[in-house]
Amino acid sequence: MTDTLIQNLLNGALTGCIYALIALGLSLIFGVMNVVNFAHGDLVMVSMYLTFWIGLGTGIDAAITPLLTFPLLFLIGLLVYYAIIDRTLRQRYVTQIAVTVGLMTFLRALAQLIWKAQPRALPYSLIQGSIQIGSYTILASRLVSAAVSVLVIFGISLFLSRTWAGRAIRAASDDLDAASLHGVDFRQTYALAFGLGSALTAIAGGLLMTFQQVDPTMGVRFGLLSWCVLAMAGLGSIPGLLISGVIVGAAEAMGMSLWDPRARSLVIYLLFILVLWLRPRGLFGRK
Repeated sequence: MTDTLIQNLLNGALTGCIYALIALGLSLIFGVMNVVNFAHGDLVMVSMYLTFWIGLGTGIDAAITPLLTFPLLFLIGLLVYYAIIDRTLRQRYVTQIAVTVGLMTFLRALAQLIWKAQPRALPYSLIQGSIQIGSYTILASRLVSAAVSVLVIFGISLFLSRTWAGRAIRAASDDLDAASLHGVDFRQTYALAFGLGSALTAIAGGLLMTFQQVDPTMGVRFGLLSWCVLAMAGLGSIPGLLISGVIVGAAEAMGMSLWDPRARSLVIYLLFILVLWLRPRGLFGRK
């Protein structure tokens, strides 16, 4: 039982790195614009379906499809921002919630219309096989996916700290009025943040499709998980997102191992409530 628990914790921690990548996109949107995007998880679902479609139609491996889906999701993010989000920025929160919930419902219905409710999976991947460490087995797909997620998170961190556009995003997040006085166009900055946050789901979707299937209801799960990771980490700490993602992934695996596979989410949400009760700003949050 101990070996099974450790095995599941390893798998959960590796998957948690992908959860952190998804939450990073959500953090860019919520942290900069203060917009609660309930459709973020469904963008992950759409990215997974696009990966399936491209992989099945062209033979491109799922791990490589983000080269195509990343710019596509970035454009979708820009379209959503200018068509929906920009019009609600100065509206009440209930209006922003309503439009993102509507977008979530639309994406889910669209996925069911195009791909039906049947789960879809790709039959192959370049990163197959496993690595044996003692009595524990690590799937190459999970290990590579975790490594790519960490590299992307590190790359976004460098982008935010080393480039003018990245610093503009951080400035708009900290103090929009002061940033505007220094020449930051808040609408372009918001559009960039929303587009980039949406595009990160393309990388996560491609990595997830290397070892699991997709169905139209998966957006709910990824949406809730990303909010849990973001709330536990708090705003303003990218390393904190990675640590929180690993914690959430490990908690999910622990629930499956020690209790019941059907109760895997229960452990996550109990931990989520406990963290917010003790530290309302999250484990690593600045604000």
